[in-house]
Amino acid sequence: MKKMLCVILIFMIMFTSGCVQKKVTTSISRKYIVYNLGELPSDLLMVDNDNIREKDLLLVLFEGLVREDKDGKIVPGMAEKYDISKDKIGYTFKLRKDLHYSDGTDIKATDFVRFFHDILLEKGNNFSEQLYCIFGAKDFSMGKVAFDRVGIVASKDNLSLEIRLNSPKDNFINILSNPIFTLRDDSTNMKNWKDNYKQIEYSGPFIIKNINKDGEITLLKNQKYWRANEIVSSEMLFTSVIGDEKALADFETNGDSANSKIDVFVSPPISEISTLSDEKKTEVKPTQSRYYLNFNLKNKGLVDQNFRNAINEIINRKLIIETLSGDLAVPTMNYTTYTSINDNSDKLIFDESRNKSKGQEFLKNSTYDKEQKLVMVYENKNFDTKISGEIAKSIKKYLNIDVVCTGYKKDDLKKVINSGNYNIVFTGNDEEYGDSYKFFSKWTANSKDNIYGYKNANYDKIIDKALMENNNNKKITIYNQAQKILAKDLPCVPIYIANTVICKKANIKDIYTTKGGNLKFDYAYKDNVVTK
Repeated sequence: MKKMLCVILIFMIMFTSGCVQKKVTTSISRKYIVYNLGELPSDLLMVDNDNIREKDLLLVLFEGLVREDKDGKIVPGMAEKYDISKDKIGYTFKLRKDLHYSDGTDIKATDFVRFFHDILLEKGNNFSEQLYCIFGAKDFSMGKVAFDRVGIVASKDNLSLEIRLNSPKDNFINILSNPIFTLRDDSTNMKNWKDNYKQIEYSGPFIIKNINKDGEITLLKNQKYWRANEIVSSEMLFTSVIGDEKALADFETNGDSANSKIDVFVSPPISEISTLSDEKKTEVKPTQSRYYLNFNLKNKGLVDQNFRNAINEIINRKLIIETLSGDLAVPTMNYTTYTSINDNSDKLIFDESRNKSKGQEFLKNSTYDKEQKLVMVYENKNFDTKISGEIAKSIKKYLNIDVVCTGYKKDDLKKVINSGNYNIVFTGNDEEYGDSYKFFSKWTANSKDNIYGYKNANYDKIIDKALMENNNNKKITIYNQAQKILAKDLPCVPIYIANTVICKKANIKDIYTTKGGNLKFDYAYKDNVVTK
């Protein structure tokens, strides 16, 4: 009889549970965020490239004198505060009390002196020029003077860092917010970080606990970090899946399950962005990274300015972006963002849409041999490939010139450009941290970055003038004059401003981005409770 009652009771429970749907709160097994960084950097110095994603790693492991907060403001970092002298050339950074590396070693002002010394000496440093505003920095970097002639010194009590500039520079604090200028230790460990990660002294929110054979980086909260109590996640995992299709596949493993292989990654496949957006799996963040067509002026055919104008006129920036994905970018009609002053120097220079008739008229007046195919090269990335292809189609359709498009890996692309075996390169220029000097200076005759053969003495004088100008509004006007010269000579053509498209699970909270497009995980966490 008891057995019969038990059987009846079981059936009743099964029947009622099938008829009544209840909300059940369950705990997710994996508690930490998995972010796909992509290809791992070769070193943690990162002074020889502009790879934005690699620098996401710098910002979780290290911190500088200042940092960019979630509102895009530059705020004190390891420096508790900073004072600027009346003449605006002296900066005194007072360090916070009880600053420590991850191993407990004290962080002192001399650590920053050593860091700036080392980074100015790094060969192939693409960022050293940003520090040339510091007294003696350029001469030291070029081996002309000893470091004791550089305006970077520690106070006697080792609690303050004093930096003296050549002349006032309004965006100096912005420059110091660059991830490149976060405090790191011995350069040997930085160069061999995958083997020496346990010996590295970390100054930022996280430390590397482990790197496995698959290139997965286990990160733990740095308990010695001065803001450790504000860092929400105690652990994260950075993966190194290469390729947007593979990253998306890992992201969608187990569907919406919280235990998919990847929770967050940047730049999903173009063809999938619309669907992912409809499913509310993407966030779009603006950046200041701009992309251009740079012409090889050392090539006989590209010397003809009418021909370059013809190409510019038949490019429909708006249509190209809309055709591929409006989330990924916005068209740009100027060379840089330095067009924000009401002095009539900030008018839009380029057209958003094409002008077929003007393009064909320029071509008619050019000496370019239409039978000669154009060679366009670019970094072999999804969006770069698509954009280059669309531009090539326009050139063929409206100018009747064949274009051979070839994508390369980053290092191989550099070799091709240096060899001169191309006509046009599609490439980008990243966030300037408050000043457009980096972009404009690359087109001066003596710049090491001017590998395209552009020369204009008047342009060089204007850029020199901008470098010496201390008033920000006047500098903007000067840069706008430089833009007009470039637009007339046309060594390059601006195409679009990139957005950062973040693909993430709904339960990943409070990731924010910097103006340069880097992801910050200070407040990020995984909501480990889901309701069914």
